[in-house]
Amino acid sequence: PPSHTPRTMRAHVAHARGMAFASRSSSARARARAPGARPPHTRPREWITSARAPRRERHSRLTSVASPETDVSDAQEGNVKRSADDLMLDAALKTSKSADEVTLEGIVLNFSPSYGFTDKMLAVGDFFKNSPTELAGRIAEVLSVIGGVYATWMYEERMGIPLEKRKRGKALRDGIAKLGPVFIKLAQTLSTRPDIIGEEAADSLMVLQDQVGPFSSAVADEIIKSELGWLGAVRECDAPAPGPKYSLYKELSAEPIAAASIGQVYEGVLHDGSKVAVKVQRPGMVRRIARDLHIIRLGFGWVEESGVNGSEDLPQIVDQVGAGIFQELDYTVEARNADEFRRSLRFLNYLFVPRHFEKMTSTKVLTQEWITGRPMKKLSLEEQKLMVQMGVECSSAQMFRTGLVHADPHEGNMLFTDDGKLALLDFGLICRVDDDQQEAMANCILNILNSQWGELIDNLRIMDMLPAEPQMWVDENGNQADYTQGGPGSWKVISDDEFRQAFKTCMDGEDDNPKVRSNFTELVLDLTKISTAYRFNLPPYMVFVIRSLTTLDFAAARTNCNMYEVAAPTAIFRALSPRTPRGKRALEEMLLEKDGGLKWNKLVALSEQANNAADAPEGDEKFDSTDAHAKEAVTRLMNELFDSSAGSALRRVALKASPSGLMPPPPLRKELVKIAQASFARSMATFSFRAFFAAAFKTARAILRNERESVVCEIYEGAERSACNAALEKRRRSIAMLLLRSKLINPTGFFSFISIAALFVWAAITGAFQGAVANVKRRLAPPTRDDTSPPLAAA
Repeated sequence: PPSHTPRTMRAHVAHARGMAFASRSSSARARARAPGARPPHTRPREWITSARAPRRERHSRLTSVASPETDVSDAQEGNVKRSADDLMLDAALKTSKSADEVTLEGIVLNFSPSYGFTDKMLAVGDFFKNSPTELAGRIAEVLSVIGGVYATWMYEERMGIPLEKRKRGKALRDGIAKLGPVFIKLAQTLSTRPDIIGEEAADSLMVLQDQVGPFSSAVADEIIKSELGWLGAVRECDAPAPGPKYSLYKELSAEPIAAASIGQVYEGVLHDGSKVAVKVQRPGMVRRIARDLHIIRLGFGWVEESGVNGSEDLPQIVDQVGAGIFQELDYTVEARNADEFRRSLRFLNYLFVPRHFEKMTSTKVLTQEWITGRPMKKLSLEEQKLMVQMGVECSSAQMFRTGLVHADPHEGNMLFTDDGKLALLDFGLICRVDDDQQEAMANCILNILNSQWGELIDNLRIMDMLPAEPQMWVDENGNQADYTQGGPGSWKVISDDEFRQAFKTCMDGEDDNPKVRSNFTELVLDLTKISTAYRFNLPPYMVFVIRSLTTLDFAAARTNCNMYEVAAPTAIFRALSPRTPRGKRALEEMLLEKDGGLKWNKLVALSEQANNAADAPEGDEKFDSTDAHAKEAVTRLMNELFDSSAGSALRRVALKASPSGLMPPPPLRKELVKIAQASFARSMATFSFRAFFAAAFKTARAILRNERESVVCEIYEGAERSACNAALEKRRRSIAMLLLRSKLINPTGFFSFISIAALFVWAAITGAFQGAVANVKRRLAPPTRDDTSPPLAAA
């Protein structure tokens, strides 16, 4: 009450907190004694108010004013001065953390493998049975928004308003934005499924973004203290003295620099000088998201049972999105995901993933490295192209090589750093792809590039996107129909030949009007057109994969970047380095003739496709940083393919090939000689003795000391790293000797080896001579004056 002084208020609050803490401690001991009281991986965090005794495990990591030897009353009255407003806010936070919320967090934030999402949502449904009024109120709010959007939508439909004058798309976006994060993320995912929601609705939702303002920084400060078990000040400027003993952060912005539907971000500095970004979760998000997911599951279950929409994917989509959102509510999961991404993509030297500070991170607070960079909209056109190229190549590596896919790579989660790197943010939403699916997706890229629609169908079946038996939607009269238009109908099994012909016609177009596509969205539209008449499946993992690709595709289309060509080198790398028995058999069938000869034409075709992304020569005026990056990417992939375990399947093909088959045909030999000559000529044209001796010395030292670095060994340090590199170098030499012996033991193989060696020696001599002549001419040529330079001023 206003009549209370701050001192009497502190006394009342301290007494109340002491009673609450004692009660909570006794109940915690009772729960600990009860068998099976909490699932093994459940970590519901109780909010730690600033006047309660600190948790010991927190203080083993943090230095706090309220250390175990510090008296609570002393912390209130002495070193840690707190205003009456702070105490009232703290008491409000404490009372808002009810036993129900602790129970709900125990359900939602339990990520034990044995506790599936379906079981979790059943428990959530049981939980909200005790809150029928809250549930009914939220359902009424949702129905009110949906009803308003539906009325606007149908009014413009019936009035025949032209597409360019319709406002229902904006009404749809605004309505969903009002409903909160669950509806926003689900709508963003459904925007990739026009077969379910229609093309106009899908186009409208493509640009849907959060429209929420920040919450109070005073509330954010209390959440930070509660989560990190801290009794002192958050900022050094609010502490009685400088140093980590009195405040969590040396600096922290008074207001958030960015706000989203689940949390908001502050800019800060740690006491060791590290600049950080601090993300704080909005209060009450667990309850709100669990409640909305429960309502959506109920609604979509009714939609599917009623037959309003012919799709059977709605519950799977909701479950996949819901499971991802639940993981986003635990920032420690996001921190672990970021660490796993960094390790899995360490071979991309242009990628930067921020590290988190473990002692300053909890379920609702994430402290990460600060990234200095610019978003795509603030870049020049050339920088945008380079950033898109990096993003597409990075996504290709995730899908085709690591199987760990960033499911939300929109422009707000990507920055172009000052040193020209791609920085990825926000790893709360991810999906995983197994080896079979990775190889099938990689082969799909090659199938699209080569218009191999029959092989594409086979790979789509491996990805579980097509049923084993093709099915067509027919109306009540047995005629082919579009099931998204509603009305009675059923799926009819058809022959495989009929489906393949229809698929080819849709993808190639009519004979007199062939199709040419340059981005992923056009492919999605064609597949969507087919899927309205023929049955397609959408496995849960593909929901996020398609969302990831479609998000990047908008940026690619804006910068005239062909996603297929950029993704081709990584897809080819994956096709040439299979891990599954099926992939290894397919590689042998693709590259080996029945008599053991190599199919050189296939290798040449793959090489040309890999180099299409970097086909501009360095001397060309059009050669820019994106071409240089593409050449570097292709070179890196090829080196890794021939110099690591990824090339084991390809080396096995070389081992099985007949010795005579290793000799390329005459036309290819000429091309190889030209390429080698050009390479040696470029080297000699820029030759200098200093660079030559430096490179020779570095190479000799690396060979003698086994200092050749391998990406695989980067996870080790010191002696372990050196031992790893030495073991891999020994393995490389053993494999090379095995291949040589297997071929040289045969007279034909020996002759082929001598012939190839002679060709390359000839190419080296002639190329070096051409380069040396060009170097001498360049040095002897008189300097040319630039006519565009201004004249010298008078003395």
